[in-house]
Amino acid sequence: MPAKKRQWVAVTATDDFPVKMKPVREALRGIAPVRTVSLPFSPISAAEEKKFAKQFQGATSILLRPGYVTPTLLHQLPDLKIVAVHGAGVDQVDVEACTEYGVLVTNAPGANADSVAELTLGLMISLARQIPRSAWQVHYAKAWGEARHTGSELRGKTLGLVAVGQIGRRVAGLCKAFGMKVCGFDPGLTTKEMRSLGVRPMQLDALLAESDYLSLHAPHTPATYHLIDRKAIAKMKRGAFLINAARGPLVDEVAMAQALKSGRLGGAALDVLEGEPPDPKSPIFDAPNILLTPHMGGSTGECLDRIASTAASDIARMLQGKQPKYRINRPRRS
Repeated sequence: MPAKKRQWVAVTATDDFPVKMKPVREALRGIAPVRTVSLPFSPISAAEEKKFAKQFQGATSILLRPGYVTPTLLHQLPDLKIVAVHGAGVDQVDVEACTEYGVLVTNAPGANADSVAELTLGLMISLARQIPRSAWQVHYAKAWGEARHTGSELRGKTLGLVAVGQIGRRVAGLCKAFGMKVCGFDPGLTTKEMRSLGVRPMQLDALLAESDYLSLHAPHTPATYHLIDRKAIAKMKRGAFLINAARGPLVDEVAMAQALKSGRLGGAALDVLEGEPPDPKSPIFDAPNILLTPHMGGSTGECLDRIASTAASDIARMLQGKQPKYRINRPRRS
């Protein structure tokens, strides 16, 4: 009888996209050894994918932070049983292909909700008070009076939430504490559910027209691609602020840049972009009143601990023959 293969867990991590390894090892202690694979967070060639597939050989599990799981990669990994995504969004994984190949996909819903919600609020306050611009002028230009910009308060303004999931409802709570009126659009929730969260339900067009601050918290799907495009921006209140800490492709960045230049939008803050890292020639870099941060919504020590523990714990359950808590699909074969 041939010897049984020893299962092991691959963790994709790079310097730019680290994974907290202590909670991973704690969750998998006595179950399976862990190795790191430096899979880049960008599309790769077939030759590069083949090279990385060799590094994954024999792995029954992948804890995926950077990188993409494609049908061609899955075809080269016959031992793979589970892909546990390091976060809530699973758009970097071809879930349908995983289902066909008998690979379970899990995520970590809510693990990054507090950190992303707090960053969202920080971006809103930064836009309202022009904090980054003032700080730069004082520190680097040695200006003082010129750096004292007249901003605006959040109290009394209307926040429009596009999607009211784990993150959106936390943003709602924080903004209500600042005295904001909170409205939301989320076709996945009933009117009663929205109202129970303290959010006034609205259709998208009405939300666009009403919001002083529009904050996006929807996943990237075919239905949400360029949800905020030229037509949507034209329906927004003139001078409104746009915040995106969800997924870059939700926003048509060319249309947004044009709206900022024309004054149709009062400002924008993006923690996520359609291309990461962005093209240096992108029009967003010439747009006024824009804040750009490097996809750092979940980059807190507490958040990284929670996500790593959540993802690794579901891998441990799977390898022990138990049901994972946060499954996304139901594989058709094993």
